[in-house]
Amino acid sequence: MLHDILMPPGHPSLPRRRGRKWSLTSEGQLGLLLFYISSTMNYKNLCLIFGITLNACSRMLRNMLKLAVRHLRFHPLARIKFPSVEKMQTFASMINNREHSIDDVIGFMDGISLATECTSEATTQNAFYSGYGCDTVINNVFAYGPDGKVFIAAINCPGSWADGSLSSLFFDSIRRRIGPYKICVDQGFPRSGDAWNVLVGPMNERSARRLHPAVREYMLQVSNVYTSLRQSSEWGMRGLQGSFPRCKKRLPSNFRQRRLVMESIVLIHNFRTDIVGSNQIKTMFDPEYERFITLDGYDRISHYYLQPEDFESDTDGDENDIH
Repeated sequence: MLHDILMPPGHPSLPRRRGRKWSLTSEGQLGLLLFYISSTMNYKNLCLIFGITLNACSRMLRNMLKLAVRHLRFHPLARIKFPSVEKMQTFASMINNREHSIDDVIGFMDGISLATECTSEATTQNAFYSGYGCDTVINNVFAYGPDGKVFIAAINCPGSWADGSLSSLFFDSIRRRIGPYKICVDQGFPRSGDAWNVLVGPMNERSARRLHPAVREYMLQVSNVYTSLRQSSEWGMRGLQGSFPRCKKRLPSNFRQRRLVMESIVLIHNFRTDIVGSNQIKTMFDPEYERFITLDGYDRISHYYLQPEDFESDTDGDENDIH
């Protein structure tokens, strides 16, 4: 099916060239692309497997990456698109079926840093060097829906930018479209000011200690639900890196080539999730999965939850007596 989308019958698979024909058929070219993004092999090993020369391998991969991005960018099964009002209602209902106390969350957002090759240009190298990770990286932010597909993607950004700074590039677009719904994030994203009631997430221990005893139990319950939901973004990141190990290898130093690699991975991830359906997020929010999570004590991240008794002090009782 992917072959027919990228290379429709009657259309040339790759640009015509003078002289000798391409070393691989259209099926072989697609296999080369999928093998490239689904492994950490370098060009030399790919040439040994497919029986082609280094120059042919480089040219075909570059052209296939462009072909994948061009055809999948607007394909309904693979495109990265913010959900419509009807889709947001469906997402909120899917999440509410799992977490009954939350009825307005439609997705989960998180950032990820991926190593990239160094460049000889001093200004670019300085921008992409991360002092936190002590490495040259790119920062990316992805938002996943309960169907497992990416509906927001900010890719190939400088490694010196934090998640909060990166989200400011597209936050206005989210606020205009999201309406009464919310996106669950971690503490690396802003949740106050303009982001209030748009980006939500678990509170830290410092904020929990400042809560009044009368509302502490309720607020911690909500925070623990957000902690549970935020785990979905970690599953999404693992799905990208596990299915496409090319993310784990240093990405090209060329800005355009690196963007093609990242965008093709995200688009093929969405396409694969819709067609194959093998996705942890999609499985967890499937109604059929509810029968498994009703087991007594089934919660593998419960040790991350904040408990009200952990923040009680000797003055709590005195405050309750006064009021």
